[in-house]
Amino acid sequence: MKDSQQQTLYSPEFEHDACGIGFVANLKGKKSHQIVEDAIIMLQNMEHRGACGCEPDTGDGAGILVQKPHGFFQEELKPQGITLPEFDAYGIAMIFFPLDENQRKECLHLWEKTVEQLGLKLICHRKVPTNNHGLGRSAKLVEHHIEQAFIKLKDGNNTDPMVLERRLFILKNLVSHTIHHQVEGTIDRFYVASCSYNTIVYKGQLTTFQVRPYYTDLQKPNFESGLA
Repeated sequence: MKDSQQQTLYSPEFEHDACGIGFVANLKGKKSHQIVEDAIIMLQNMEHRGACGCEPDTGDGAGILVQKPHGFFQEELKPQGITLPEFDAYGIAMIFFPLDENQRKECLHLWEKTVEQLGLKLICHRKVPTNNHGLGRSAKLVEHHIEQAFIKLKDGNNTDPMVLERRLFILKNLVSHTIHHQVEGTIDRFYVASCSYNTIVYKGQLTTFQVRPYYTDLQKPNFESGLA
């Protein structure tokens, strides 16, 4: 039974082993780059909960989930002449494509076909800038070609963000199933890390200290989040 004098959200019955997870947010919903920085520091402080093999510069995986930095992407896509809809009118898929060009073309074809099939419209793709300097040999061997796909509902009259979110959830699962069964050798080479109108995931075969330098987006002051 809970202590009637309990003053915090902590409750010992929920204690369990985990690789390590943390949460940072602004209670008033104010977005800032500092939240991202604080979340990365917290991630780095969990280095002891991860693992590495014979290479100290190859981790078993680390990443960060943030609220979609709408303003950042508006600025990033503006030079391409692309104007994004309102925050809750589009989603972003964080896609790990194979490095092999032929495999990637097959995956891209099926990806675009599935987007169309689900009544969604592709706004554009963005190559995610990365810097693999300092990554171990094993990490580089499994590195992906990473892109962000910006997607909205084809039916412009439907403005319910939860309709979009459900469709994006289906898209993430359906396209992974389709590609893994139709494109040989993509089980470990094609992966949708996140697909949502509200959040986005930056992750990889990284140590906790490699996440920030690998993803240069995370280093930019206008990359702001209300939660992480």
